[in-house]
Amino acid sequence: MQAQRKIIDEIGVNTQLKMLTQAYQEHAIVQINLARFSVLSSREFMDELSEIFFNVKNSYEIYLKSMTGKDKQLHKDRIRKNGREVLILLSSNGKFYGDLVTKVCRLFAEQAKVSDSDILIVGNEGKKFYEGTGIKKPFAYLDLPDTTITLEMLKPLIQAIIGYQKATVFYGKFTNIISQDAVQTSLSGDLPVTGKKLEKAKEDFLFEPDIEKVMEFFESQILSILLNQTVSEGKLARFASRIKAMEFAQNNIEKKLHILSYRERRLRNMGMNKKQLQLFAGRALWNKR
Repeated sequence: MQAQRKIIDEIGVNTQLKMLTQAYQEHAIVQINLARFSVLSSREFMDELSEIFFNVKNSYEIYLKSMTGKDKQLHKDRIRKNGREVLILLSSNGKFYGDLVTKVCRLFAEQAKVSDSDILIVGNEGKKFYEGTGIKKPFAYLDLPDTTITLEMLKPLIQAIIGYQKATVFYGKFTNIISQDAVQTSLSGDLPVTGKKLEKAKEDFLFEPDIEKVMEFFESQILSILLNQTVSEGKLARFASRIKAMEFAQNNIEKKLHILSYRERRLRNMGMNKKQLQLFAGRALWNKR
């Protein structure tokens, strides 16, 4: 009787877990429906924009090399870049995103171990992972929600990275519902966000009003747009990974419930058989009297 009660309790727990995974899955589907069209429709535009950023930065570097003496020093005083690189990990605050967040964190940790760059972590799960790696490098931490993210929320992150010479971000990228990849990309114009290598332009470009103001615009406004797209890509990939993870969990729970139901029926039948045997045994004793 005690064993049967334990199995019934396990069935109840697994049934509740199944309902929980279904709720998480439905929430993820809603989030994907809200984000997928906007993210995928703007992806091609952002790729082209990042290539323009690459060419602008290349032209800007050529312009800097042509400067000498007092003009070059005045320029440095006005731009105020710190000359360093920052590695940015975009993780999550919540759990149940499958293995995607862990894959992104591992990709980030591999680079953080061998790099002298500064470290910036977004999301509590990434923070816990980094602290568990044993890497002793100090890091800055920022928080972002897992669902609705606005440009206003991104301002602290933009301010944290805008002074760096180079910014590399690690995040999850959505391919489809089945496939999501851990990737890294540059937000500072060193490479297009697609990661493909481009040859530096050999010809000169004409800039209006001038190269310095165009570059300043790209390093502030365009950086914000690229960062917003990257964060949105990461969110879309996480929720796609959650759908896959919850589907896998539900299949496992179904198998577990099937086994538990079989055991419960078997114990119930054994109990009924035992009662029948006791009944027959009782009748035999009365007949002897």
